[in-house]
This record gives sequence, structure tokens and C-alpha cells, in this order.
Amino acid sequence: MIKLNGIMTALVTPLNADGTVNEEQLINVINYQIEHRINSLLILGGTGEYTSMTFEERCKVIDISVKAADKRVPVVAGVLDTGIGECLKFSKYCKRAGVDALLVCTPYYFTSTQEALVEYYTTVDKEVDMPILVYNIPSKTGVNITPDTMVRLSEEMENLVGIKECAPIGQAIALYLKMGGKINVLTGSEFDAVALMTYGFDGAVMATANVVPDAWVKMYELVQEKKINEAMDLFLKYASLFHAIFSENYVGPLKYAMEKTGIPCGQEQLLPLIAPRQETLKLVDAEMKVLEMV
Repeated sequence: MIKLNGIMTALVTPLNADGTVNEEQLINVINYQIEHRINSLLILGGTGEYTSMTFEERCKVIDISVKAADKRVPVVAGVLDTGIGECLKFSKYCKRAGVDALLVCTPYYFTSTQEALVEYYTTVDKEVDMPILVYNIPSKTGVNITPDTMVRLSEEMENLVGIKECAPIGQAIALYLKMGGKINVLTGSEFDAVALMTYGFDGAVMATANVVPDAWVKMYELVQEKKINEAMDLFLKYASLFHAIFSENYVGPLKYAMEKTGIPCGQEQLLPLIAPRQETLKLVDAEMKVLEMV
């Protein structure tokens, strides 16, 4: 089974002023992440603006990313569709393109039953036949996949290798008690990450690792060394910046922070995202100054 322990960066997608993908900046961002010892890359998650792109744009991002990563770290492709048709179409493209695994989001708009979720994921498993992680983010989708359903999926799927769990911390712990050691159990919550890695989670999928990859890698390493207080202190050092970034739709503030620290990625976003409010950017500026990042 593919190992995805450590920090996986949920990568932004750099865009040109006209909304097209900025290939040069995307390659540079990938190289920057790998040079700063990130363990794996999530391409086209929510942070990568998957839901705002056309199929052709997504394919372009995947092609660029696989080539740029060049097998130096695992590349995971986000698949965030409302239904099975587009999910299978893009998943099969990603397999042909050479990604290492898929992060398949629970289907949304229609509120699926647990039985329907089992059928959805087992269908992807059979039709695509490559490593799959479940992406559970009920705060965004309105759909929650329970720990018991994950147990069932582990019994019925040939290719289940992990989960990005963004449910509240109580459910995340319940999930770990059932699935820890059997699949890659990763958290997608910045504010729970150190605690959950301390409990035994294999790692974290972090949007803010775009701007502070070194800090997140160090937090993970400190947890592995059982230096929990040091890991907590390091997290608290950056917590106010993370709050500032997440105080509005976070992609804009995140790209802004990256530009300010000298990681060119542009500040363009695709609708329905728009430019962050000035108050938000001032808040990000203030926290970055405290951290002496600018």
C-alpha cells in the first residue's frame, strides 16, 4: 500500500489574469514545495479550485504537475464531483496521466445515505482500479461518511489506501480507533492537526503548507520525536496567521501570503471566489509581520 505519512500540501493553482493556468508558476510552486521537504502533493483539491475549472483545465493541471513532480514525491489528484459520471471520467484521466493516488470527495448536492456512499466508492474502486483516498469534509458538502462506513469500505474496496478526514475531532478520533494502522489516516484540519498526529494520525493535508511548508514539516517531525510540547508551541506560533488566512474564503488570502513571502503564484481566482477584502489582507499582513515573514 502506498505510504502517505507526513505533510501533504493541498496545492494552490496559479492562474493568469484571464483565468488560465500559469504553467511556469505551477512548476515553480511544486519545486518549492519539494525543496522544502514536503512529503506529498495534493493537486486540485478545494485549495486548487477544482470545482471552478473545466475538465480540460483540470487535465492540464494534472499533466503539468505529474511532469514537474517527476516521481520525487507522491502526487495525489483531487476528484471533487457531484456525481459518478464526471468522477469516473476525470479519475480515469488521472490514472492515464500517472498520478499516484486519487482523493475522491463524497458526492454532494444530493445528500447521500451511507449505503449510497458505499456504492459510490466501490464503483470508483472497480472502474478505475488505482489507489484511492476518501475525502470527508461534511462542513463543505453536507455529507458525512461515518467511521463504521469506512470500516465497510475497507472490507469491500480493493484499492482503499486512506482518508482525508475533516469531520470534527471527536469523529476523527473514533475513525482512527477503527482504521488506524490499516490505511493512511490523514487530517485536513489545520487547527486539529498536531493533536491528531499526536494521537496517531499518519499525517496532515494542509493548505497553509503552501506558505509555511517548513513549519508544518517541523511540526510533524517533532511529533514523531515525541516532542509534543515543542510541536504544540510551534503550531501556536503560527495559529494567528492561520486564523487570518481562514477568516475569509481562504484561497485568496493564502495566495496573497505566498506572494508576500516571495512564492510567486499570482492572486487571481476563479468565480465564485473573488479578491479578499482589504481588512482581511491587513490582518494577514499584521500576522506575517509578527512572524517576521515580511
